[in-house]
Amino acid sequence: MGDVALDRGDLVLSRKRYEESLDLRNQAGEKQTATESRVSLAKLAVEEGRATDAETSTRACKQQFQQDQQRDGELSASIALMDALLAEGKQGEAQKEMEAAQALGNATQNRFLRLQFELVSGRVVLASDHPDASRALFQRVAGGAHRYGFLGLEFANELALAQLSNKMKHVSQGQIELHALQKSANSRGFGLVARKALHQEDSAQ
Repeated sequence: MGDVALDRGDLVLSRKRYEESLDLRNQAGEKQTATESRVSLAKLAVEEGRATDAETSTRACKQQFQQDQQRDGELSASIALMDALLAEGKQGEAQKEMEAAQALGNATQNRFLRLQFELVSGRVVLASDHPDASRALFQRVAGGAHRYGFLGLEFANELALAQLSNKMKHVSQGQIELHALQKSANSRGFGLVARKALHQEDSAQ
């Protein structure tokens, strides 16, 4: 339920649900799923503006998953870590993390996780000196997210594509994409992406 609340943009309810889940998993002695809850809380921390806390937490989660030889868990922690590093403006470190996690991204059989990795990798490239190189990654995510019905991922990818348009100085096209995304995401209950689209639209004006 924490994921649903986060998608809606209700950060307070999302934190409550994630913390409840973590408490239950700790009480049950479920170490792996408790670490998964901590990754979710770290992702939320980025949205709350606490990227430094998220970086610290995801590094610890990644280490725990490595010790437990949970490859998909390690990949999920790396994805969250890359998000945190980008939010801190540490593109170089995010690039290194992307390269280190590439083998995990290639090996996973989890379609959603693989597409998440490709999306955040595209965002890392978007923040580099060669942003247009991110286009191929975003296009691949667009196809996969649509094919498998990952609507939230599809909206997040559309946001990244609009950011690419703005960065490549195609501002009018980017504004059209952001406006359309805001309406579409709102109508489907994805308030967090809609809010980000509105913020990006206002910032580009």
